[in-house]
Amino acid sequence: MEKIKIILADDHRIFRDGIISLLSDNESINIIGVASCGSELLSLLKTHKPEVVILDITMPGLSGIELTKDISVRYPEISIMILSMHTAEEFVINAVKAGARAYLPKDTTKEELMEAIKVLSEGGEYYSKSVSDNFLKSFIKKQKVDQNLKDNDELTQREIEILKLAAGGMGNKDIADKLFISVKTVDAHKNHIMVKLKLKNTAEMVLYAVKNKIIEI
Repeated sequence: MEKIKIILADDHRIFRDGIISLLSDNESINIIGVASCGSELLSLLKTHKPEVVILDITMPGLSGIELTKDISVRYPEISIMILSMHTAEEFVINAVKAGARAYLPKDTTKEELMEAIKVLSEGGEYYSKSVSDNFLKSFIKKQKVDQNLKDNDELTQREIEILKLAAGGMGNKDIADKLFISVKTVDAHKNHIMVKLKLKNTAEMVLYAVKNKIIEI
């Protein structure tokens, strides 16, 4: 049986050595290269052709997200696994958008790591239970927010955007700068929002946004 060829990239030697030790006794896996930063990894890929690249997100120079995007374009046949201590929603979403096909926390078990490698080598995708749970919670939360916004569909998209920013504590000038509009326009939108929702002031706007789960505090 042909072995699954892997390149491992992580800037912590003790972690690299630990993964190598975990995988070295598996007869179906062959670690063909190790890199401590993005430039080393890209150099390796010029001469080595792995099925799977295991990446950390935080590394010197290019981040794991940037490397994932680059490798996905240059070598679409390679499956990329992110193995990281960062499991917050934004990291996972950015990794998946960049082209990662697996995402596991660094405290994953040996069995789960092996399973993820096997799934990737067969052309599948793999996300650890903790990552999947975070995705599910985020999806449910987004659905609730979307429904609350639909219930107030008298607001325009711009007004909804300004409601979120204003209720989140951003001042008129900061909102204007962020949205590339004038302070006067922001003020006009806020007035329209308060009229439509029958609110009297910014404090009531914040309370409305919290009660309807448009923002969290």
